[in-house]
Amino acid sequence: MLKNIFKLLLILCVALAFSCHNTTSFNREKADLSNTDFIYLKGNYFKLRNEKFYPIMLNYCVSFRNLDNNLVVSPYINYEKVGEFEYHTKEETEEQLRGHFQLIKEMGFNSIRVTFDRGHESDGKYYYSDFSIDNDYEKILAGFEDFINIATEKDLRVMFLFKAPFNKPLEDFAIKVLERFNENPTIFAYDFLNEPLYFDPEPKRSKESARNLQLRWKAMMDQYAPNQLFTIGFAEPIEVFSWDPSMSPVDFVCIHTYHPLRVKSELYWYSKYIDKPLMIGEIALPADGDSVPYSHQANFAKEISEYAIDCGIAGFGWWDFQEDLALVGHTFEGAYTGILNNKGTTTTADGNYTIIGTVKPVAEEIKKISQYQSKNIKEKPVNYYNNLGYNNFVIKGKVIDQKTKKPIEGAVIRGWTEWWHIAWNTYSDENGNFTLYSNYEFVRFTISAPGFSTVLLNKTLKYNKIAGENFDINNLPNKELEYHSICYKSFLKENTHSVFDFEPSKFNQAKFEANIGTIKLRRIDY
Repeated sequence: MLKNIFKLLLILCVALAFSCHNTTSFNREKADLSNTDFIYLKGNYFKLRNEKFYPIMLNYCVSFRNLDNNLVVSPYINYEKVGEFEYHTKEETEEQLRGHFQLIKEMGFNSIRVTFDRGHESDGKYYYSDFSIDNDYEKILAGFEDFINIATEKDLRVMFLFKAPFNKPLEDFAIKVLERFNENPTIFAYDFLNEPLYFDPEPKRSKESARNLQLRWKAMMDQYAPNQLFTIGFAEPIEVFSWDPSMSPVDFVCIHTYHPLRVKSELYWYSKYIDKPLMIGEIALPADGDSVPYSHQANFAKEISEYAIDCGIAGFGWWDFQEDLALVGHTFEGAYTGILNNKGTTTTADGNYTIIGTVKPVAEEIKKISQYQSKNIKEKPVNYYNNLGYNNFVIKGKVIDQKTKKPIEGAVIRGWTEWWHIAWNTYSDENGNFTLYSNYEFVRFTISAPGFSTVLLNKTLKYNKIAGENFDINNLPNKELEYHSICYKSFLKENTHSVFDFEPSKFNQAKFEANIGTIKLRRIDY
């Protein structure tokens, strides 16, 4: 009996100690970095030596190579030729990096986000090229260090994207990285996970589980790299279903968003309902100079960077450096977002480096971002409640607090077809009401809000004809239309030069309507 009581007390003490460790690390006040070269946060903005620092960041993809038994971090293999590297020695490859980084700096960027998450797994072990994170980590870290030193030389800050440390080997390796670079101010932030919505190995993770995992990562940062910043690359607002950014202990939230019909609404939602410092980590409009003119890409960068600043968002990150030749003919978005195309060559201002490809006009708008002064007006987009202009069905409903019965504003409501093949989402307004538009009948639903529980519903709804409409519900147009097939151009007003000047009347049309009723969410005490 006494042994059992002793065991129980021991378990309780260990649990309490772990709880206190997490709480202490999460609440630990950072050192005063105002007289150092580290980037830090004050309020909702980045600062460097007491001056505002606005990260203008370019995503830069890398490959890992074994050159003469050294790990060499190289430009991505498909940047300049398909499946072929330009150079084959460590010295030549590092000179190529210097040229790229100098051009990136000349284009107006002050930071890069580097895809150091592209190691691979084989037989349960993790590798960078031929180098194991268990046995060869010193060579891996030396390769990382050489790369980061070149970024330092070219006056670029680095956001370091990890292979997410979901397990012990990856966690041990992450700690080695943090320890190696904890005194290097070039690395201003560690991105522990790229888009959990798509890359969490546990797709139905609870909010509590996601938060506990992030607290563990936050404790790692506090212990091993206290002067650098901790973030996660969140995708669209439906991240709130599991990796709720309002519950995350990150230092700042990094937002990934694409497509003109979506980006303003998603930035608006994040800036209105997530009370943390915000930065755009990935954004772009693909442009090939033909089907999408380069002028549209340039206008997109100008308008969305200004909108982001007006919304109080503290940094801007473009995807990515160069067009991906391997994706040409497969995915337009993936192939043509690069700020550098693959035509001709570009020489740096000092004449020292020549790079394959021509800089697109969007770079001229990137240079102007830091000059824009906020109007401090956060405008709700005209298509906020129907991003994609669906016009066959509209589902109405309301979201309330289960305990107080008060309406919940900013809830995210997503619907799917029976076969999960088409889906879209909307948001609740200040009265908790929502309108979910679709072209196909949705029967599966997920609903949540920042700081609240997530509700799953399977419900077949009864649709009624909207007055004046004369359509056969079994023979409606564009039922199979989904996100990637919808072009923003068809929603623009006539004779506009804007990429976001949409005709409001195109987003409030429907032929049939249904009511899903009231959804109750439970507030999570964390």
